[in-house]
Amino acid sequence: MPVPAPPASRILIVGAGFSGAITAVHLLRDSAAVPANLDVILVERRSRFGRGLAYHTWDDNLLLNVPAGNMSALADDPGHFVAYLSDIDPAFNAASFVSRRIYGDYLEHTLRAAERVSKARLTCRVGEVQAVKRQAGAGLTVSLTDGNSYAVDQVVLALGHFPPLDPPPRDAFFASESFIANPWDFDALDRIDPARPVALLGAGHTAVDALFRLTSTSDRRKVYLISRRGLFTQGHRFAPKPPGPNPPFPEYLTAVPDTVRAYTRAIRQEARRKVAAGEDWRDVINALRPHTAAIWQRFPLAERRKFLARIVPFWDIHRHRLAPAAYLRLQQMLGSRQVECVAGRVQSFERDGEETRIRIRSRREGTVRELRVAAVVNCTGPNYDITRLDIPLLAQLQRDGIIRQDPLKLGLDVDAEYRVIGRGGASAPDVFYIGPMLKARYWEAIAIPELRGHALKLARLLGQGRAQT
Repeated sequence: MPVPAPPASRILIVGAGFSGAITAVHLLRDSAAVPANLDVILVERRSRFGRGLAYHTWDDNLLLNVPAGNMSALADDPGHFVAYLSDIDPAFNAASFVSRRIYGDYLEHTLRAAERVSKARLTCRVGEVQAVKRQAGAGLTVSLTDGNSYAVDQVVLALGHFPPLDPPPRDAFFASESFIANPWDFDALDRIDPARPVALLGAGHTAVDALFRLTSTSDRRKVYLISRRGLFTQGHRFAPKPPGPNPPFPEYLTAVPDTVRAYTRAIRQEARRKVAAGEDWRDVINALRPHTAAIWQRFPLAERRKFLARIVPFWDIHRHRLAPAAYLRLQQMLGSRQVECVAGRVQSFERDGEETRIRIRSRREGTVRELRVAAVVNCTGPNYDITRLDIPLLAQLQRDGIIRQDPLKLGLDVDAEYRVIGRGGASAPDVFYIGPMLKARYWEAIAIPELRGHALKLARLLGQGRAQT
């Protein structure tokens, strides 16, 4: 029988976005598990801890895509966020879709509150980790780019989203000032001439964020959304009904073979049945959510590939929905033609003076259309292919065989206790991962309701020393 590892006395967490900060919160606040000599070190590139990429915004046009009642950061305290909101505005309730700026404030508050009551010590360090090396005896050395280092017992890689890859056709255009590779660089978006049109590559959540930013500074700016399929994210209904606690596995799926085709057909039939009965198709998707990871893990690798190649765009627009106000705003802009969706594949980008010419082959007619815009913004979604990231820490961990890419390029290989799996297939006893790249193992692992559960489980494994060697 494996022998439990002793509790670590020093844990360093790389990244203080949601996943890193809430893992630290649980380490700090669990009085039954926290040893008095525990040091928790949070290292974050940004100056604000807890906000990460999604909540590092002061723009109240950007709303949460989940109602407040399901946005508690703490899996063991589901009313935590709504209680926080009650001290801000009595109009907020469990059905409210509040701004991401408020949620970032909440995460900072939660981290500070946990620090105040904890027996453990928290160190928040602004910096960037460039290497994690094994010491000659036991433990790890974590080196920062500024020359400082820490000797620690365990490391948690809480790495979030990475900017998208340049889309095809790849050429010199992507080095020009007219191409904005990072859609979350709002300073760059704000510098675009407000009188001239802009093209966004993609039509998902990232594109909607960029669209709202661009049209907040210029309400007449023309924006093109270039999407291969022309699909749009669906909206939440008003006052959504979350599924009850521990919902059973859907009965209509119990005898379905473990193939993407069979599951897709069964889910579509159930959605049509719900709608015909006067109910809502969203309830079908919501009821699947607690079971999606188990379904994903039952699929063989070949079936997972089919899902990614054929189904994922349709799944995403129904599963990851917009707040009602955001959806209405998008529909109004589409109706007024301020925003236009162009469905097709980009054939070329070409600079022409101060303009960029984009040639697009239409998905429906097959004809080629040319757009002239001031700038192109890459909103194709985060990149999780670690072999194509220019990040010194990930490069070092790959060279040393401590981490490896999953076969589908969705993230990192990890085991059931969040330990990273290295080149040879063995789990590291003292290096862990939490964040959106857990989708490689669980698929459903990029939203708060799932990540908070993973953060609680990981913190308990770390704090109580139950990570198996």
